[in-house]
Amino acid sequence: MGYDLERFVGYVNEGLLCCVCRDVLERPLQAPCEHAYCSACISSWLLHHHSCPEDRLPLDVGSLKPLYRYMRNDLGRLQIRCVNAGQGCETVCSLENLHTHEDQCQFAFIACQNAGCPVQVERRGLEAHLSECMFRSRECPNGCGHTLLSVDQSQHNCVAELRTEVEMLRAEMLCKVDEVRREMESRLDSQRRHMVQKESQLKNDVEELKGQLARVMCDVRALLGSERLRRQELAEAELEKRELLELLQDLQPTRSQIPAEQPTAIQHREDPLPIWWELHREEPMRHQQLEGFSQSATSPSSLPSGQCRNAVSTPPSPLLGEAPRKSRSLTLDCIKKKNREVTVI
Repeated sequence: MGYDLERFVGYVNEGLLCCVCRDVLERPLQAPCEHAYCSACISSWLLHHHSCPEDRLPLDVGSLKPLYRYMRNDLGRLQIRCVNAGQGCETVCSLENLHTHEDQCQFAFIACQNAGCPVQVERRGLEAHLSECMFRSRECPNGCGHTLLSVDQSQHNCVAELRTEVEMLRAEMLCKVDEVRREMESRLDSQRRHMVQKESQLKNDVEELKGQLARVMCDVRALLGSERLRRQELAEAELEKRELLELLQDLQPTRSQIPAEQPTAIQHREDPLPIWWELHREEPMRHQQLEGFSQSATSPSSLPSGQCRNAVSTPPSPLLGEAPRKSRSLTLDCIKKKNREVTVI
């Protein structure tokens, strides 16, 4: 609905009137046919019609658009009386400032601010009404802290009100305690289940670690056994090495006489006789050499002075006692030597 034409002071152009309600435009809209309407009027019209109310041309809500700017300016400059003119307001203002004035008009009726009060008074008389309103509230004069209405002040009992408030607080506290207790029990149950699961998992991990430890101990025992066997083998090899070194030391004096017989060995390379015959033939010669060596070792006069001291310091008995063993070792050396010569040939 538009503004009442009688509220305006002066002439109002007909182009600023609504084509539906014939009042001055309020929140105006314009059709493609350039007819203007109030927003509320044309919306209600188009619910039942689909044409312009002025020339009956097809019209829908989507084709509506704002009013031309010059028409909006003319509409805003119109002078209008306050809606509270019947209560004594004599203000006349432009249409564009009308809402600002009505929000501050002292002759406008407003509702009382006290809860439950149905009275509506003018804005200028609101303070006087609030001081006398039966629904106004204030604190208890006895100091209990309750807010009282004027109608309830004669029936107010501070002790009963405080007791009621204490009971309400107690009930509220008990509800909160029960809620907290249920929440804590729920959390404890959840933690208990989690701990049980964790304990089971830890037990499984411990059992698995025990199995791994047992396997590692078996591997360690096996490694220790193999290490013990290896050490025994090394000790046996070291013992054999020591025996071989002693044997080589025992054979060293005999080998010092072998270069004198190298021509014979060279002749033997060309001799096609069997090896066993040569060994059989060389055996008496080696016995004679060993006997001569033993005699020279026992007689220090036949050696130079430095060699005599060495001969004296060297015990003769092991050489004499081990003559058969040295003979066998020499025989083996000769066999190996002949084998090498045969291979070379």
